[in-house]
Amino acid sequence: MKKTFAINIVLLIGLNLFVKAIYLLGIDRQFQLVLGTTDYGLYYKLLNFTLLFQFINDFGIQNYTNRFVSQNRANVENNFNQLIGLKILLSLLYAICIVLFILVFDYEKIQLSLILHLVFNQILISAVFFIRSVISGLGYYKSDSFLSILDRILLIIFGAFILWYPELKQYLSVQGFVWIQTISIGSCLVLAVCFLLIKGIRINWPTVHFMKLKPIIKACIPFSLIFLFSTMYTKLDVLLIGKWLENGDEQAGIYAASMRIFEASSMVSLAFGSLLLAMFSVLYKDVDKLTELLKMALNLLFAFTIALVMSSCFYAKELMNLLYNQNNNYWEFIFCLLMLSFLPASLNYIFGALFQAIHKERQLFLFYMLAGIISFVLNVYLIKSLQLIGVAYVTVITHSFLFGIQIIYLQQKQIIHLKSVIWLKMIFLMFIAYCVSSLFKSNVDDWRIGMTLSLVGILFLAILLKMIDLRDFIRLKSEVESS
Repeated sequence: MKKTFAINIVLLIGLNLFVKAIYLLGIDRQFQLVLGTTDYGLYYKLLNFTLLFQFINDFGIQNYTNRFVSQNRANVENNFNQLIGLKILLSLLYAICIVLFILVFDYEKIQLSLILHLVFNQILISAVFFIRSVISGLGYYKSDSFLSILDRILLIIFGAFILWYPELKQYLSVQGFVWIQTISIGSCLVLAVCFLLIKGIRINWPTVHFMKLKPIIKACIPFSLIFLFSTMYTKLDVLLIGKWLENGDEQAGIYAASMRIFEASSMVSLAFGSLLLAMFSVLYKDVDKLTELLKMALNLLFAFTIALVMSSCFYAKELMNLLYNQNNNYWEFIFCLLMLSFLPASLNYIFGALFQAIHKERQLFLFYMLAGIISFVLNVYLIKSLQLIGVAYVTVITHSFLFGIQIIYLQQKQIIHLKSVIWLKMIFLMFIAYCVSSLFKSNVDDWRIGMTLSLVGILFLAILLKMIDLRDFIRLKSEVESS
């Protein structure tokens, strides 16, 4: 299991970092610069609005399907067409609920066409995730890794044409940006479906038998609630910014700019967690193997995350200037706070996958609900007085709370047996990472070289501490097929 995990996670992280770094620095950033902070802020605010209702669209089917297929690979087609039918119904309900909310509460009616287009894109994205959950559950991890970046590859290609091909300059607008997302995601969905057909999975006309769907819906409710409250504590703040702050769209644009590296990196962590969910599901009855896989995953993701966080914070000024031509202490401070919050947020993806794999969705839902309540209450209290800085502080607090409470629960219930040496290594690496980044910041004039040395140096120290144990990648045999 560990060897399979290691090979696929290295492939996954490598591809995601490479492709999404190109998308981040070359396409998404350029669209914000061309559109302007205010227009991009409007797009970002409306996108987050559609994400608040995504729990209806997804309803936990992705995670349920991943776990079900992982544990019932021989009978994958039994409930597949039922799940497809349910997925279509939920997507329609998702769109209807958003339209009703807009009409009843008079929310951004003037932007209705743009919101509906974003809703359609979210339906496509959810469909891709659904098909990918089947592919991952069947054990085609490399194919799932490729599909996780395919939409970004297509976005890079189409976005580059619009940005740098003179005859297409007329499409440089928020609507044009949303359209290239539609084309990219739609193409990815078609290829994912074709992959299943090639592998012999029959996709018949969707059927809906409510009596058969009843146990599936019941099983999906915890996943849906988890999705709802995780979205609440990560996306609601953007809507509050747009609603309560003066020049709300512009402030949302600044927040989006500061979150860009966070969100791009989160895609890697999310893909990491999705891959782990299938593997945890196979091993959930074997505590020792489960703990070993969890230990390896925590060490690996923590090492990469702390390297990114420390390097980004020390070179925040240079990064903001490079990405947005901003030499503004306000932007830099918000960026640093959000990157600090990424450390616990990144590891939370691992624990989220673990809780779902071992059928502890109820506890995870309660934790996310608490995080959502804390986030909302603190934002209400701080956003008007501290503005974006208050939102950033709340983000750090909320992610840290969620990380801490999950660890405490797992250790107290003896679900896993992580020794204290693991946490001591993490604390030590964090301290050393601070020293390394500070050293290169003070002594290397070229910030690009300094930041690169900081990243490499921290990862090298993680290898010395055996948090990234390269021998595991060579020594341990795959256990996925034998499980």
